[in-house]
Amino acid sequence: MIKNNKLIPFVSLSLALVFVRLIFIGSTMVIDDEAYYAMYARHLSPGYIDHGPTVAFVIWLFTLIFGETGFGIRFGSVFLLTLMGWILYQFGKNQFSERAGIILSLLVVSNVLFHTNGVIITPDAPLAFFTICAMMLYFKGYHENAKFLIPGGVLLGVAMLSKISAAFPAIALAAYPLLNPNKRGLLKNPRYYISFVTAFMIFSPFIIWNANNNWAFFVYQGSHVTEGGGFNSFIELWAGLAILIGPVLFYFAAVKPAIFCIIKGKKKSGSDAMQFFSLMTAIPFLYFLFHSFFSRMEINWPAPVFFGGIFICAIIFDERWDALKKFFTVQILYSLSLVGIITIQTFFPFLPLSGNSDITNRYFYYSSFKNEVKSYIKDELNGKGVRIASNNFQIPSMLNVYANPNPEAVCLSIDYHETLYSFLYPDSSFIGEDLIILWEGNQFPKSLKSYFSEISHLITFESKRRGSVVEQYTFWECLDYKGKN
Repeated sequence: MIKNNKLIPFVSLSLALVFVRLIFIGSTMVIDDEAYYAMYARHLSPGYIDHGPTVAFVIWLFTLIFGETGFGIRFGSVFLLTLMGWILYQFGKNQFSERAGIILSLLVVSNVLFHTNGVIITPDAPLAFFTICAMMLYFKGYHENAKFLIPGGVLLGVAMLSKISAAFPAIALAAYPLLNPNKRGLLKNPRYYISFVTAFMIFSPFIIWNANNNWAFFVYQGSHVTEGGGFNSFIELWAGLAILIGPVLFYFAAVKPAIFCIIKGKKKSGSDAMQFFSLMTAIPFLYFLFHSFFSRMEINWPAPVFFGGIFICAIIFDERWDALKKFFTVQILYSLSLVGIITIQTFFPFLPLSGNSDITNRYFYYSSFKNEVKSYIKDELNGKGVRIASNNFQIPSMLNVYANPNPEAVCLSIDYHETLYSFLYPDSSFIGEDLIILWEGNQFPKSLKSYFSEISHLITFESKRRGSVVEQYTFWECLDYKGKN
């Protein structure tokens, strides 16, 4: 048992990371994906073509409190990660030991994969929070008292409304009593079934929205996840994940549970906790591992693999502390180093990187929008009734957040996938109208030229970082939009 004074370093580190995150979200611009989800919050709906609505309601809640600022848009990410760190500590302490609680919490709050969810608000932030919390409630429901199953179902439903990849942990949660002979008695308990019915009922508005919109999400995601992959993309994905979360955690939180399920499953041995959380890891791991052979995946997509794995890692480290404490120390120092490097590089760039190779440039690509572009729109465009448009979702979303044009900027989606804007502002409503096109660089996009009768240059702005130009944006006056068809 760890004495209370041993909590001081844990609490101090946790609070320091919260402070770093609050400073970060208050001192940097939101990135384009975050601005797009902020548009979700402006236009609340049971579903969207890209994701479910949970992230929209999180942003909506905290922008009500703090306003539609970078801090307000992102505060939910800091709040969810901080709360999850505390809940994980309490769960680990109550179910295993105080040391297990500390290990479990620190593995999450210090890791750059979860840290990113704590400073950037995307569907991954509520996905991680609600899925992990659902796992903990189901664990208590299966091993302590079945009364926890229905609340677990509630959180599982919200997790699925966050991101559809929560379906893989959901499958594992449903399968556990089937695969563990000692828990098959739970299949006679109505709460088991009610919990999953509850999860589906919470998820059902998203299904209904899709049924009313030609199954837009499933059509879009179906084409998106089948984009060509290959051996190189497979290696890039899993090597990148191992580097991102750290080799120690990658092994104990992904590889080890898979091995446990194969070896221990045959022998029907191992603790209930190891069986439960290994299954939570193995099912998502098998899916993403198999699918990544054939599709190019973004590095955050397999994140659900590690939601159960962090518990496995904490259990193993706690049980074999004397032998593994050096590995734990290495993992925490590794994670903190990555967090520190990214944070320092954002404010005081010291690595010899440029362009897209420096991921921290994304906080500066739209720096001109905060003042120069905003002033230009206010002085020259607002009040004229001319709508600003672009041809991706990022530019109009950043413009709406930082310049707030009237009317709201939109995405045309010409030879581009549909977005939120396709449902809010159908293309047919712009036919015959004059539009202001905002685009990257100082050349008008060739793919859009045939859609207007006349195009003229208005003004070009430069976004800078420490005096160096990182991106240009040009306004074009475009007359008589002909429509995509």
